[in-house]
Amino acid sequence: MNNTIPFICLITIGLTNCIYTPNVSAESINKDNGVLNIESKVSNQDKNRLSLTKTLDKINQQRTEAGELLYPYGHSQPTIECAPLHVCVIHLMENEKISNLSLGDTVRWIIQTGQAGHRAVVMIKPTEDKLNTNLVITTTLGRIYYLNLISTSNHYLPMVGFYDPDEIIQHVLDQQEKITEQKKEAIATLPSVNPQDIDFNYWCDGADPLPERVFSSLGKVFIQLPKEWIEGKAPVLFIVENGKEVLTNYEINHHYYVVNHLFKEAHLVLGSGDNQQIITIHSGKRPYFGNLFN
Repeated sequence: MNNTIPFICLITIGLTNCIYTPNVSAESINKDNGVLNIESKVSNQDKNRLSLTKTLDKINQQRTEAGELLYPYGHSQPTIECAPLHVCVIHLMENEKISNLSLGDTVRWIIQTGQAGHRAVVMIKPTEDKLNTNLVITTTLGRIYYLNLISTSNHYLPMVGFYDPDEIIQHVLDQQEKITEQKKEAIATLPSVNPQDIDFNYWCDGADPLPERVFSSLGKVFIQLPKEWIEGKAPVLFIVENGKEVLTNYEINHHYYVVNHLFKEAHLVLGSGDNQQIITIHSGKRPYFGNLFN
C-alpha cells in the first residue's frame, strides 16, 4: 500500500482548497488536540523550488534589454495595448509553431504571423482607437495563449513575449547544483580555499573563449583559465578602476590566475591592435532575464 499523500484538502463552508505537499508520508501526519499537523519531509530541492516559485510570483512581468515586455506563461492573462495603425509584435516561446489563431474582431484588427529564428511571431494592428477584443493562440507544443487586446492612443506596447516560470526555476536549480560541484572541484584543486567562503557571483562576457569559472575566497579572486590559454598565449589581467585599466599583481596556481584582492570589474586582454580580444569579468550576479532572452 502506498502511504504517500500528495494533496491535503481543507474544506470550509462553500470552499474546498487542495494544497500540494511534496514528499509527505502518512506517518508524518499527526493529530494534536484536534488540529492536523503536517511534518513535511521536503527535500532541499523542493524547498528551493517553492521559494523560487514565490519569488517569480512577485516578479510577474519583466522587460528585456531589447525593450520586450515579458509575461509569465500560465500565470496571467495579459492585456496588450496597441496604438491605431501601429503594429504590436507578440513573440511566443522558443521552438513553438502556431497551430491555430482565433481573433474576436477580424474586421477592425489586422493580424499576421511570422517567424523570428526559433520563435513564432504574431503581428497585430488595430485600425481604430478604443477597440476591445481577444486573441487565442494554440501551438504545436500544446500551449494556449489567451490575450486581451485593446487599442489606445495613450499607451502602446510595441513588443511583448512570454517566459516559462518552470523553465527558469529548473535553470536556477541546475545552476545551484553546478555551483556545488564547482566548489568541490575548486577545493580539490586549491586546498587552501575555504569551502564556507567561496563566492561564485562573477560572470564574464566578451571574446571567446571565456574563463572556465571565476570565484573569490578569503579576499582573493580565482580565475580558471580555459584549455586554449593553458596551451597557448595567456592574456594580461587589468583591474578596471574609474573606467580605466590598471595593471595588477597576480600569481598563477594550477591553471588559475589568483588576484590577491577583490575587484568589481576586470579585463583579460589578449593580443593587440586589430587582433586584440577583451573579456570583461563582472562581480555580482548576472542579470538573469537579459541573459536568457537576448
